[in-house]
Amino acid sequence: MSEFFEYPFRIIGPTPDTIPMSRLATYMAELARLMGSQDAVHFSRIEDKSVSIVAFASLEEVPLISPRIRSAASGDVNADAAAPWRKLNEFLAEDGWTAEMPLPKSGEVIAFPGKSKTVAILRAVSQPTSVQGRLIRIEGGGEQVRVGLEIDGDLTARISIGSQLAQDLAKHFHRSVRMSGEGRWRREGDGRWNLEHLAATSFEVLEDATLDEALARLREIVPPGSGEEIVRAVDELRSA
Repeated sequence: MSEFFEYPFRIIGPTPDTIPMSRLATYMAELARLMGSQDAVHFSRIEDKSVSIVAFASLEEVPLISPRIRSAASGDVNADAAAPWRKLNEFLAEDGWTAEMPLPKSGEVIAFPGKSKTVAILRAVSQPTSVQGRLIRIEGGGEQVRVGLEIDGDLTARISIGSQLAQDLAKHFHRSVRMSGEGRWRREGDGRWNLEHLAATSFEVLEDATLDEALARLREIVPPGSGEEIVRAVDELRSA
């Protein structure tokens, strides 16, 4: 007969008397997905005091299950168990609970902190992107050169450009430029999109005109009388 090892998933907060059965079932379903080896993992019992969902598996399955859980807990978004790991933490965050799971044999305890882990990457997309700012950094010696732009007082250095194009770009150091190319964006758990990297394929030098100069040029471009309302509104904003 095979030797069996237990994986207790201890939810810290509720008790067996306070957790609804339907909610308990959602935790058990995601826990089964997290552990994998679903034909070889079995439910044992619910322990008292805290809600501890105890599952067990044979000795042969432990080298498959424990690394799988450990990989998801380390933040590896490509791990097979990443989705159920995130889901379990989302459930815990919704309920205001945390959880932990001692791994058999190693004695390691995996923490499920709930909300602090739900701010994980949910989606990544690539699309045409442009950013503009003052060119303050060009560095690197390979085929791709790293570029830093000052945008709203902060350094943005998640930009690269081909070395040949970088030679032309360097002529405009400390000038305002617009860089365009393929941007990789990631969506966080709170809904915000962050630009992770821009592989720029072109740039455009922008004129460093003051607001007064821009307003004067606007007055020259707009036909007499037709743009007075626009110019007046901009003047009011400038003096506010």
